[in-house]
Amino acid sequence: MGFENAIDAERVMKVLPKRFEKYKLELHPEKTKIVNLNSKRGEGERSFDFLGFTHYLGKSRKGKVILKRKTSKKKLMLAIGKIYDWIKQNRHTKLKDLIFYLNDKVRGHYNYYGITFNSKSIDSYYEQVKRSLHKWLNRRGGKPVWNWDRFEKLIYEWLPLLKPKIYHSYQSAKPS
Repeated sequence: MGFENAIDAERVMKVLPKRFEKYKLELHPEKTKIVNLNSKRGEGERSFDFLGFTHYLGKSRKGKVILKRKTSKKKLMLAIGKIYDWIKQNRHTKLKDLIFYLNDKVRGHYNYYGITFNSKSIDSYYEQVKRSLHKWLNRRGGKPVWNWDRFEKLIYEWLPLLKPKIYHSYQSAKPS
């Protein structure tokens, strides 16, 4: 929950455990806390991770303070590691099939993490996927045949690798 006023947040934190008890639920003490995103550096947390995103305050193009989200570092590194291992394990698959299945995997990542203000993280993911694919294609046996120019023709022209895209824009959520 988000509040502009700290007093409102404290009031809700007092009532919330009682409401949860009513339904035989309880709040996890380590996962429930008040975070002041407006705090100055060194005065406490200025962000929090939730559902794979780091939530923090930033400024809009018009200079207004807004809540922004980006892929949490932990989840980004985990996703990069998983895709690296998957490419390594499947590098001997036919090239057409490898790119097809790889596109399914990156599409799933973009569908979840492709939100407004998160383009840097999904671009970083895309770059790491390209590097991993290049590395493991050159380790398919025999001498390396994928110099970077030829590899770019593969992923941009012959069998395109899905590029990052923002699928969930905060603009589309606004009522007109």
